Amino acid sequence: MYTDILKKETKAYLKDSIMLGFLIGIGTFILFSSHSVIFKCSIKFIRKRTLTYDDMNIVLNTLMTTSDGIADSLHGIGDYPKAKLSFKSIYKTINTPSEINAFENENKNKQFPRIFKGKIEFKDVTFCYPTKPNQKILKHLSFVINPGEQAALVGYSGSGKSTIVQLIERFYDVTEGEILIDDINIKDYNLYELRKKIGMVSQEPVLFKRNVYENILYGNLNSSRDEVFNAAKKASIEKFFNEKEMGTKEDPVSGGEKQRLAIARAFLKNPVILLLDEATSALDKESEKEVQKSIYELQKGRTSISIAHRLTTIINSDVIFVMQSGKIVEKGTHNKLLSLKGKYYTLYKFSEK
Repeated sequence: MYTDILKKETKAYLKDSIMLGFLIGIGTFILFSSHSVIFKCSIKFIRKRTLTYDDMNIVLNTLMTTSDGIADSLHGIGDYPKAKLSFKSIYKTINTPSEINAFENENKNKQFPRIFKGKIEFKDVTFCYPTKPNQKILKHLSFVINPGEQAALVGYSGSGKSTIVQLIERFYDVTEGEILIDDINIKDYNLYELRKKIGMVSQEPVLFKRNVYENILYGNLNSSRDEVFNAAKKASIEKFFNEKEMGTKEDPVSGGEKQRLAIARAFLKNPVILLLDEATSALDKESEKEVQKSIYELQKGRTSISIAHRLTTIINSDVIFVMQSGKIVEKGTHNKLLSLKGKYYTLYKFSEK
């Protein structure tokens, strides 16, 4: 299969190269041919004294500039089909209306509670991704996470853990059932305001080619310099404060620094609901311990949901949901689940090795 793909790409490349070479040849031919004609005619006219040397230079420069432009334009013709396809793809995406609009002006008539507590409830939720409408990722899922409670989702890859986080952010709408936040259906919320109350620390945080100050400021653009510095201090990233360009090849960022920047953003945002999606899985043991301290501090007083493969990071959670094939198969505290000697027990013993 791979060989067939290579052959197809090679054939397409050769076809494009021949076409490009042909066009470059024509362009070069036109360029030099025009020069030859100009000089031939100039000699004839100058000998007859119907053309001066100065006039010849004016005509020569005009025609040479024109022929150079034609030659250059021919060089780019080979890229036209690719550019056309790229523009079609880009504008198709841009012109596709969003089914879930998060812009401020589109959410003015939606509701948002005066006091936001952060209770999360899934009621008989079934979900399929739009690209795979026949494959159920979540199957009649129901659970409640109370305000200020620290919850954790564990299970093998593909069990639906990250999907739950995406649904809470309302990147998608559920296929069946409903998601309630503070007993209000998430579809009825002012999504622009709701996302202000939700903080996210993912496995691979997105950094910008800016210094530490600007990267942290992204968490809340209205923050003062002192507030940004305090957030950096809480995340133990203050030693790089406003000194280091993050995310450039010349100055690479370590995994631990990336995570601490994301945590600092979350501190600055001060969310009511905190989502932690594999926040320390890409770190070594030493970096994980340091980052985990900041995460524990960040979780205090907030409703938090942690997704983790390293179960040692979630043993202090108030409630742990064990997921399998889009369903919750076990629920309880760390010690309670260990005593059951079921799925969680197996996962925990495996993660210790």
